[in-house]
Amino acid sequence: MKNSFIILFSFLISIYSIGCDSSNSPTNSSDCPFLNQSRGCDGNCSKNPLIDDACGICGGDGSSCEDLWNVFYDVDVPIAGFQFGVNEGNIINASGGATTEAGLSVSNSSSTVLAFSFTGSTIPSGTGILIRLEIEGDFNSFCIKDLV
Repeated sequence: MKNSFIILFSFLISIYSIGCDSSNSPTNSSDCPFLNQSRGCDGNCSKNPLIDDACGICGGDGSSCEDLWNVFYDVDVPIAGFQFGVNEGNIINASGGATTEAGLSVSNSSSTVLAFSFTGSTIPSGTGILIRLEIEGDFNSFCIKDLV
């Protein structure tokens, strides 16, 4: 499942689920006993072999990676800090991306993320992953709100 949301405020933010690209597709295998069979991720030969889902789980349905999200940024000015909330689910953790690389301090509650620097560090202008969120809950109408 891939969700994306765009918010236009002083900069652009998009959210995409992460960990959902898998290159482990079935392989045609000459050691399978019948024609038109491939070896699946489980090691068995079949006309409809099992493949890794978007989360890397053999034969999975993709649901186990729905709780990890990347927040992307695209700005033409440095970012000295930010704050935003979410309308659905609970934020378990917020870390990584350009926020960590720039040395900003990150704090989160179950509904809000706050990042800033005690030393004046900034995230340079450009594009990339702003921060990674681990979220639990219902994602049917998930979005970022109250961007500061």
